[in-house]
Amino acid sequence: MAASDPRSPTPTAALAPYTEGLAAGELRTTRCSACGTVQFPPRTACPHCSRIGTGEWVTASGRGTVWSFCVFHKAYLPPPAPQPPYTVAVVRLDEGSKLVTTVIDTDDLRIGMAVEAVFSDDDGEPRVRFRPAPAGREHPPTS
Repeated sequence: MAASDPRSPTPTAALAPYTEGLAAGELRTTRCSACGTVQFPPRTACPHCSRIGTGEWVTASGRGTVWSFCVFHKAYLPPPAPQPPYTVAVVRLDEGSKLVTTVIDTDDLRIGMAVEAVFSDDDGEPRVRFRPAPAGREHPPTS
């Protein structure tokens, strides 16, 4: 279907369960009902088993590990977007999928550090960020 076709799913519609989860204080991702592969963002076909239409929304634990990160020292967007300096990371959720996100409280952030989700709606839009998890929950970096 063409992008202008009203029957074509919009990114907003495709991510509605994710956004609704954020508003409820939950981090939702998709899982293939055929092979169990967890993935985000949702896809039409499973990247592992190639089955089509098997993605189902599940609630993730909100825990993960810093897989990669960088600190931005330049403002690219006006508020309410993060203002410098701010940290953007790829977090590998404990369930297996990776999520690009903002990390707060990053004084000693490092690869492999355990992090946990923090939910907010400061500007009226539900958001998830991550912060370092309490001590004792370290994981080795994974691929």
